[in-house]
Amino acid sequence: MRFLDIIEKKRDKFELSHEEIYFAIKSIVEGVVPDYQISALLMAIYLNKLTVDETYDLTMAMVETGETEYISGISEHSIDKHSTGGVGDKLTLVIAPILSALGVPIIKMSGRGLGITGGTLDKLESIPQFNVYLSKNKIEKQAREIGIVISAQTKELAPADKILYELRDVTATVDNISLIASSIMSKKLAIKNKALSIDLKVGKGAFMKNIEQARELASIMKYIAYKNGREINIVLSDMNNPIGRSVGNTLEIIEVVDVLKGDLKEDVYQMAVDFSAHAVKLIRPNENINDIKAQCREVIDDGSALNKFEQMVSYQGGDISFIKDINKFSLAKNQIEIKACGDGFIDYDANLIGQLSLLSGAGREKKEDKIDFGAGIYFNKVWGDFVNEGDVIYNIYTNKNLSDIDDLIKSSYNLLDISTKKNRIIEVI
Repeated sequence: MRFLDIIEKKRDKFELSHEEIYFAIKSIVEGVVPDYQISALLMAIYLNKLTVDETYDLTMAMVETGETEYISGISEHSIDKHSTGGVGDKLTLVIAPILSALGVPIIKMSGRGLGITGGTLDKLESIPQFNVYLSKNKIEKQAREIGIVISAQTKELAPADKILYELRDVTATVDNISLIASSIMSKKLAIKNKALSIDLKVGKGAFMKNIEQARELASIMKYIAYKNGREINIVLSDMNNPIGRSVGNTLEIIEVVDVLKGDLKEDVYQMAVDFSAHAVKLIRPNENINDIKAQCREVIDDGSALNKFEQMVSYQGGDISFIKDINKFSLAKNQIEIKACGDGFIDYDANLIGQLSLLSGAGREKKEDKIDFGAGIYFNKVWGDFVNEGDVIYNIYTNKNLSDIDDLIKSSYNLLDISTKKNRIIEVI
């Protein structure tokens, strides 16, 4: 069997066999295939697509060519939570402590931001000394002792994914449903959690621009999960407006702490409660969803969710004093005030806000780019608020001298006669 033959077969729109897919992934992991041939295969897949069975075989080949993580005594009732990425999406950092405080262990491998989508690891690293690189033994120890782990993917888990993702990013093959599904599910299946809750974003600030695409991706991921005996739910959520009051790493950590303290009961708080309840329902199917939501609110109100977040920061080497006193965080020195050009209910464009945050220094266009943790955007007025002409609707924090952004700013929001604010959850699949 030759890698070239597999490229030709998919190029000519034939279905690949289980053996061919496994051979291709094994060859990629072993480093015997040059990048240009891997890129050719990715483009053939992108143009001609994979069947559901091919997608399943690709996912399992990515799992089986790496190690798996089974946390004895915990995996039987632990949850993994995943987001497909968004603008201002700090929900994992609120949901994980809520779940842990409810006695539901969460062991999660997170990623970095690229382009307009933020990365959980980058946000955590804005806490001084926080360590996202944990060994397998450290992950197991922390999971058993405090029931909450958020770390970078270890090199041994689904190693093909890292290779493929980096090439997808530079070959314009990222937004293919089969490649997205296999990337997400290979990492999730490599960790033997009992259940998986996925926040699948839909809209201007997401990979999935419309509900039909999102449902197709959700269907494939559920098929893969069920074939592996995993409980799963997929929450389709609106990503046309940025989430919460901030976009940017330090700014989002500050917001997370405010939410966990119970001081900020707005968009992020409500979404975190709803998502957490749906996740818990997976492993406690007999409980009423409204009762679970009440429990989620309770662990925020009594401080136990914040305590879990602080425990995680401490276990992973972070300076806990910054969580105790968020005024210790530093933000970028330049502030640009953006004022409303008229009266009306505000509606943002998540994609354009993400671009502004990227320009401020809060994100990266290439994996090698360095992030300015203190850069980003803070919203004085959030989606659905009524504003008057001249009101400061948001501030851009940056250490750069930004220019030629007036048109981008003007296009980043609309002022409407009626509010478009609604529940972020579109449906649960």
